[in-house]
Amino acid sequence: MTTTFRMEEEPLYDDTAFEFSRNDGGGGSGLFSEKGREILNMKIAQVRRKLEEEEERRGPPSPNLSAHEFVTAVLDSLQNANGPLPFSGVRTLLRASTPRWRDALRSSVGAPPHATEQSIATALGTAMARPNNQFSILVTKGDSSPDGHVEWTFPTDLLEMQDGECWLECRLRSKKDNRLLVATGWQLQRSPQDGSWLLDGLDWQDFRDAFRPGIGREEWSRICG
Repeated sequence: MTTTFRMEEEPLYDDTAFEFSRNDGGGGSGLFSEKGREILNMKIAQVRRKLEEEEERRGPPSPNLSAHEFVTAVLDSLQNANGPLPFSGVRTLLRASTPRWRDALRSSVGAPPHATEQSIATALGTAMARPNNQFSILVTKGDSSPDGHVEWTFPTDLLEMQDGECWLECRLRSKKDNRLLVATGWQLQRSPQDGSWLLDGLDWQDFRDAFRPGIGREEWSRICG
């Protein structure tokens, strides 16, 4: 069963982020001149573009990754969510998703169709990182996570289907005591461009006391709740 998203709270999307400006009340006595601010914003944009290009080259997605490697790479990226740029891990999740799943992620935070990737990633990452959000386990790690250090395992074989699709179970366990925290099912689809695996759906079953009993397969519809 592949779940869908819907917003149940005020949308987090904000398209005014990531632009440098002064706050001098319009009096013209700010730290930078208008020309200076334009140059600074241009330099920031150039650095960001270079970092994003490097991020894309590293993947995922990548035609060189198996399904297991793809899921591991996405989870690794989410755990290192803010490197080398803020919300890099969530941006990787967006790029590693099919258009259908990416649209579902966008809609979950109330972002319009024309929203930039960075704005969507910021809103989605902010929602997922909320302290009482069960999906914070994906974007926090170690001492900063209420679940401590987490590792992922693949207990079952890959289920391959026709038309370039597959399903893969991945379990999130506590490194401390091997306790099962979450069981996930990844619905993957081959990219028509280069054959890379892409995420097309995610089943989520939570086994932590705070998120029981078993509402599991509905939780992704309330990711921002």
